[in-house]
Amino acid sequence: MKAIKYIIILLLIFTIGGAVYFSLKDGKYDITQTRVIDAPASVIYKQIEDFKQWENWNPWLKEEEITSTMGTQTQGVDGNYSFTDDNGNGKVTITGVEPNKSLTMNMFYDNGITSSNSDVVIGLEQVENGTQVTWNMKGEQGLIDKAIATIFGIKMEEEIKPKYKNGLENLDDVVTKSMTVNSSYVDGIIETGGGYFLYMSSSSKKENFQELKTQMLQNIMSYMQRNKIDMYGMPRIIYEKINTFNDNMIFSAAIPVQNREITATDSNILCSYQEPGKAVKVTLKGAYSNIDEARKKGEEFIDQNGLLRSEEAPYEIYKTDPMLTPNPADYLTEIYLPIQ
Repeated sequence: MKAIKYIIILLLIFTIGGAVYFSLKDGKYDITQTRVIDAPASVIYKQIEDFKQWENWNPWLKEEEITSTMGTQTQGVDGNYSFTDDNGNGKVTITGVEPNKSLTMNMFYDNGITSSNSDVVIGLEQVENGTQVTWNMKGEQGLIDKAIATIFGIKMEEEIKPKYKNGLENLDDVVTKSMTVNSSYVDGIIETGGGYFLYMSSSSKKENFQELKTQMLQNIMSYMQRNKIDMYGMPRIIYEKINTFNDNMIFSAAIPVQNREITATDSNILCSYQEPGKAVKVTLKGAYSNIDEARKKGEEFIDQNGLLRSEEAPYEIYKTDPMLTPNPADYLTEIYLPIQ
């Protein structure tokens, strides 16, 4: 009996000593992983604001051994999903949203022995070469969790950080692909209306074209604002001449106006008139890098239908403003190939 008594006392001493030892250990964790994604914050935010989108990039939700169930509400405050893995059950709930800037969540996890709560934040910050995405989780382990982690050598940062790194890489891939989606189709032969337009002309290599034409259109818009001239249609580019051998082009950036405008003699902005006529129209939804491919469809339509090209220069009209349309996949461009 005395032996049993001593054993019990020893067990109590070890238990109390262990409790004191583990209670003195720091159980706080603060885990962060970042990645710069070459995309606007608003495009990235669309992939993180709704838990239904997380299945496309979240490494835990892509694992076969984890079963997830989306809540009735999956975005906005109180949006949630629950999951079950080999060790227990959890639930992630949105607690705060700041559109295009951050998503704040609470993650509850119960492994059958103990439970924990973690604060999770995904933040977006515009930087020079894109958007920096920061994925952070912080909280504090309970006594039992600290004991288990110490005994079995489990380090939360080593468990979580590689997953965060993989998740942000997946997110980068998903966002990049979402920005390359495009479609184009030939509308057919249409009547084009005439009208006046202010324009600037220049020549450029293909690799410098996008930057130069944007600058030229901005210069025309600034000129119109200074002189209180209203736009009478969407901006356009007129291709005066394209040299396919050296990828050089002569083009005009133009903005329609209602009447003939007399421009200042010291200005390189001029006014001209476009005659009404006929053209094959092609509509492109997607990034401007797809314009050549879309234009080719119009050229093939002309050849297949035995149409004769006009001496008028082909042009394209930008129906969306890139400053207001963050995802290039949503750009809308109309391409006109004049015919006789």
